[in-house]
This record gives sequence, structure tokens and C-alpha cells, in this order.
Amino acid sequence: MESDPSASDPDHPQPPRAVRLAYHNGQWVSGDEACLSIRDPAITQAVTAVERVRAYNGRLFQFDRHLDRWQHTTAALAITGLPARQALAEQIDAVIRRNDAWLQTHNEFGVVWFASPGIAGSPTLVIDLYPIDSALMKRRIRSGSPLVVTSVQQPAAECWSRNLKVRCRLHYYLADREAARQHPDALGVLLDSDGSITETSIANVLIVHAGQVVSPPDDQVLQGISRQVVRELCDASGVPWRERRIYPDELRTADEVLLTGTSCGLWFAHSIDGSPLRSAGPVYQRLRAGFDALVA
Repeated sequence: MESDPSASDPDHPQPPRAVRLAYHNGQWVSGDEACLSIRDPAITQAVTAVERVRAYNGRLFQFDRHLDRWQHTTAALAITGLPARQALAEQIDAVIRRNDAWLQTHNEFGVVWFASPGIAGSPTLVIDLYPIDSALMKRRIRSGSPLVVTSVQQPAAECWSRNLKVRCRLHYYLADREAARQHPDALGVLLDSDGSITETSIANVLIVHAGQVVSPPDDQVLQGISRQVVRELCDASGVPWRERRIYPDELRTADEVLLTGTSCGLWFAHSIDGSPLRSAGPVYQRLRAGFDALVA
């Protein structure tokens, strides 16, 4: 059998694949091979502050708000010894510049950074880039995502504040596993102790009722950056915003169900618990247009 010349012919060399570099406690390592000690509290106790921010047109979206939340979370977890705000911002910029070759083939990307108390009093800090699945994001924005209300309950706010961005995510994992049994692409909605809904693993959940956008209260869910932006878009476009507890039956019968999160910014739910498919509603389309204009 003849060999495939495209794979073996030296006259057709394959360009080297750019390695994505991550920052890890002062060292530059392959982002795909970065690892933590099994003694790190991030591993042993899931004590990890984290932030993810997406870039639009090469600029980090709402970066200052992400830094604000980062400082709030690391202070609450008592992770000390980390770079100050400006130094961290400069280090994130250095990671982006160091990955110029990788970015030539990944125009849409995000930055993720996380920290733990580390070992022997020295904190762990990792900063990395990640590619955005553009096709998936476009599909969600155009066609929506299915939601499934699960039996999984959000950890009580008395355990830790829901406004901390952390990597202790077992509850999200279990909710998505339960949702996937009904639909492989479904996002699992978690419940609160009173049976009201909270959020999914990647998105805040909003409903549209009688022309109003209704959100769970600030203290019931993570105050997502994209959720804050959508609230501002509501104010700017004259769409009333209300906060109160939302129960599963209201979610299933809402005029529209909106989702907000870093990767897409704003998209919608096209079905709830296997209901017939819905198309994008007028409030979503109005707010989405505003979001697109904001990031253009």
C-alpha cells in the first residue's frame, strides 16, 4: 500500500503547532501540562479562587469587574501573598503577549486564573488562556440551550457565600450529570432549600414575565459579570428588572428564559425539562442586540 504523501513527503512539512504557555508561580509551563502538587489545598480541600474572562476583539470584557470579584473572593478565602491588583493585571497581559503565536490560530479566547493558599505559606497562582468554541457559542446564541431542573441543591449560603467565585463545583457536576440523562446538551438547574431555582454550572438564569426580566436575588446566586451587564442593558433599553425567588413551575411557563455567562454573554433556553422547542423571544433579541453592540 502506498503511503499518504501529505503525511510523509518532506516537501510538504507540517507547520509546528504553537504551544500555549501558562504562568505558574513565576515559571512558564505548557498550559496543557501544568499540574499542582497533591498536597496543594486546591487538591486536598478545593480551596481555590478562580476567574474566567473572555476577550472580544482582543480586549478582555469587563476586566475591572472580574478583578473586583477576584479580590473579594481571595480576601474571603484568606489567600495572602498574591500580586496586587495592578501587578496581576500586568501579569495577565504578559501571558497574552507571551502567547502571540498561539493566538494567531485562536482569535477567540479567554483568560482563566486561579489561586490557592499553596504549600508552606506560599500561595499557588496559575494564569492560562483557553480557546473559545466559536461554533458552539454561535449555536447557543442562535438556537439556545436545553435546561433541566434537577434535584441537586445549591450548598447553603451559611457554608460559603454564593458570591464567591470558587472551584468547589461538585454540586454543579452532579446537576449536569442528572440533566444529561434527559438531554446530552442540557444544563442542570440547581435548587435552593425552599425549592426555588438558583443557577446552572455556567450561567445565571433569568425569566421574562409580562415584559419584565426577573432574576433570583443577589444573595441567592453568584453575581455573574454578564448578569450585571444584562441588568444594565435592561435599564438602558427600558426593560423592567425585578429580583425575587423563582420556582420551577414559573421557569417552565415563563414567556422567555434567558441565560448569562462568560462564554456566550447572553443566550436563551429553548426548552425546559423536555418541553417543545422555543425560538428566540423579543426581549432576548432586543437585549442580545444591545450586548452585540457593546462588544463590537
